[in-house]
Amino acid sequence: MCKPEQPAAITSPRSPGSWLEGVTGHPSGDSAHAPRVYHHVRDACHAALRNLFVYVATPIEGPGKKDHGDLDILVATAIHAEHAIIVGQSANYAIPWPSSLCADIQGETDSGGGGECMAERHIQVDVRVCEDERQLSFSLFKHAHGDIWNLLGSTIRPYGLTVDEDALWLRIPEIEKFNRNTSKVLLTTDPVEILHFLGMKVEGFWTDPFDSVEALFDYATTCRLFWVQEASPEDEATIVDTYSQGQGAGVTGGDEGRKKLKHNDRRRMNGRPVFRRWINEFIPQLRAQGRFLYKGPPQSICDIRATVRDEAFSRFSVEHEYRERLRQWRLKTEAEQMKGLIKAEIPTDLDPQRRACVVGAMRRIMMEGDLTLGITPSSPVKDAQGFYDMEAARAFVVENWERLCPIAWSNQQKRAMENMRLKELKKMPEAESKSHNLSPQ
Repeated sequence: MCKPEQPAAITSPRSPGSWLEGVTGHPSGDSAHAPRVYHHVRDACHAALRNLFVYVATPIEGPGKKDHGDLDILVATAIHAEHAIIVGQSANYAIPWPSSLCADIQGETDSGGGGECMAERHIQVDVRVCEDERQLSFSLFKHAHGDIWNLLGSTIRPYGLTVDEDALWLRIPEIEKFNRNTSKVLLTTDPVEILHFLGMKVEGFWTDPFDSVEALFDYATTCRLFWVQEASPEDEATIVDTYSQGQGAGVTGGDEGRKKLKHNDRRRMNGRPVFRRWINEFIPQLRAQGRFLYKGPPQSICDIRATVRDEAFSRFSVEHEYRERLRQWRLKTEAEQMKGLIKAEIPTDLDPQRRACVVGAMRRIMMEGDLTLGITPSSPVKDAQGFYDMEAARAFVVENWERLCPIAWSNQQKRAMENMRLKELKKMPEAESKSHNLSPQ
């Protein structure tokens, strides 16, 4: 019987799947029986955890698995808990290999072998506590079928879409170069909506594992944004980075495709055999066969990305949020540019204090509408939306900084003198009070 409440080891700074090997010599077992062991332990652990949590589940396994490294379990909503504060969401356990299935290891059948098995063999169970049922359901979706979201993620990423641990997002290209998180606009947290938007079938594909890796690959190709770039002499001679240059729709795979991979995808190539096979074998095979070639009019990835964006606007009603996020970002970046422009146009050989004074005064005039210094642009340098006419602003700074400098400096000196006077006045009552306290009674 699985007893997760009595682990042989708990938690480790090492990555899941690696630390257990140091404890137990990771159970490999007979490949024909390993799935039976996995399912037995999974069901037993689920039964035990259902005494504690309302929701208990394990993501759908990867395709054609003949053995399993560890068992992942998601739980949510503690039974009888009216309130909950979740600090630290996961734990790793090593539980004894089930005695009833001990003979499944390396063909051991005698009782002595079983005793040795129990002493030496353990199974890793990773338990994650989700905030609620919605998060648990989405995690099941995101981690189903092993590597499917590694395949789909690399397929949809060039077109501005991202699926992370929480939702499907649309990225704003002008922002993501500088701040990827700020660039993300929420589209949906509904797995079915995500699949429908990607043009993929739901029924029959999200209840059981795929029979084989090939079946998983075939399903991934049903994504409506999946294309394969057609090979050409130019492609072979000049490798174009489609992500950064925005040219040529579709994946390439093989040596050419590996050169285009982002850092995270290159890391997956090393640690995820299914993803490596997708890039090294499956995509080149499709390319050689001329399958899934882009059939539309010639378009760059940037053009297709704009089309996908507009489709997202229509389906998820996020255009206003997208436009406003972009507007606010542009206002922020333009303000920084304006500050830099003003400072750059004030000569650096000016006395540092006077230069800082005139830079500050010019910023107040142009960015805050300060009228107190008597120098203002003859026509607005900022439109109704808050965006600047940089050339008009530059011309105003160049033409007026010398005239502004003595006025701003004089005002600063007057403010400094006034501040000093006020400080002295503030000190006088304190001094009088101190003198009074020291005088003889």
